[in-house]
Amino acid sequence: MDTIFHLDEATKWPTVLSNIPNYLAAAKEAGVSGQVELLINGAPVVDATIGSTIDLKPLVAAGVTVAICHNAMASHHVAEADLQPGLTVVPAGVFELAKRQHEGYAYIKP
Repeated sequence: MDTIFHLDEATKWPTVLSNIPNYLAAAKEAGVSGQVELLINGAPVVDATIGSTIDLKPLVAAGVTVAICHNAMASHHVAEADLQPGLTVVPAGVFELAKRQHEGYAYIKP
């Protein structure tokens, strides 16, 4: 089951950082496979940078695609070189969400 999590509010970091591992554990226990993606747009893109207190390494290591909106990066003056390793920059977060939903991904917004 392909699933995309959407984060556009920095106050939701604790929720998304617990929801995704919980989802992965439940999917594994149920024998359900599929792609999992976290799409970050808006102000939280600054938290995806090197040196942030938000550590995205565990998600990347678990096979989660962590996608960052290029438009939000530009709005918040974040360069691709500033991002934590292993993240994927997408041209527009809203298009990424629509594309994934069109592809059949379940949409979760913590």
